[in-house]
Amino acid sequence: MNAKLKQILPVEMFCCATLLDIDPVQGALRVWNGGLPDGYLLGADGRRTSLGSRHLPLGVLSAATFDDTCEHFPLALGDRLLLLSDGVIESRNAQDELFGEQRLLALLDANDDPALLFDEIKQALLAFHGQAQDDLSLIEVSLDEAGAGTALPAPAIAHRSPPIDWSAQFELRAESLRCSNPLPFLLQLLLQVSPLRPRAGAIYTVLGELYSNALEHGVLALDSALKCDAEGFQRYYELRRQRLQQLADGYIRLELGIKANAGGGRLRIAISDSGTGFDVARALQARHCGQCLSGRGLHLVRQLSDEFAWQADGRGLSVEFAWVAEA
Repeated sequence: MNAKLKQILPVEMFCCATLLDIDPVQGALRVWNGGLPDGYLLGADGRRTSLGSRHLPLGVLSAATFDDTCEHFPLALGDRLLLLSDGVIESRNAQDELFGEQRLLALLDANDDPALLFDEIKQALLAFHGQAQDDLSLIEVSLDEAGAGTALPAPAIAHRSPPIDWSAQFELRAESLRCSNPLPFLLQLLLQVSPLRPRAGAIYTVLGELYSNALEHGVLALDSALKCDAEGFQRYYELRRQRLQQLADGYIRLELGIKANAGGGRLRIAISDSGTGFDVARALQARHCGQCLSGRGLHLVRQLSDEFAWQADGRGLSVEFAWVAEA
């Protein structure tokens, strides 16, 4: 989860979360808290244990530096878990005062009937003002005798996925083209469609070739003929760096579309750009020597995809990937 969020979220975004592993049969609790306010383990014997944040939020650290260490606590019948978002303690009244942690702790101390605690907190928040400045979430989990020894029901197994029918359009303009790479995000979006996962490598390769072609030959107007020897190859990428750094306008448009039914489905990827276009048919008919360092991209795209088409003006290409539903 952390690795996925790190890959797809913008740099300034992250996900605060508390993860619980509750084992009522063994009487054990594991907690991972990254960035949320303290939760509380409220014992039937009156003890209160804070479940504090010991980690950075999800999506901040790389997989290599992420710490998945959990804290362990004993559980007993009658214990309760209370979890909350920062919207609870950051609620403000008309005097711009925060509800705050101390008011919450006072409610916990004053409670005489654990069964009423959740409603008491809700009423206190409403009485304080009820004007939530942030998302406000409050969760209570109680460990009672009825559920402590009950096995969880077996998960339902869906033998067929429901039909999928969606499309999404993206337009990347100059600043985005200079500063970001949309491909990991797009691949993650597409791989939510499970039948596409076996072809993830081919889809990513095709996306990469289409995007590079649109950026380099469309928006930046680079000539691939430069790459016919090692010196020209170096010159090509130096020009690419310079033109991308100086880019003030231009765009790349991407459209992703999924159509599926009980028998299978298709993914369509279409891309267009602000360039002047090129002769796609001529590029595909060209024969390349073994030493040539350019010209292989469109052939590769054609080989890896199931359908391949282009606009007459050479400013847009589309490909399709098909799948057949498993019996």
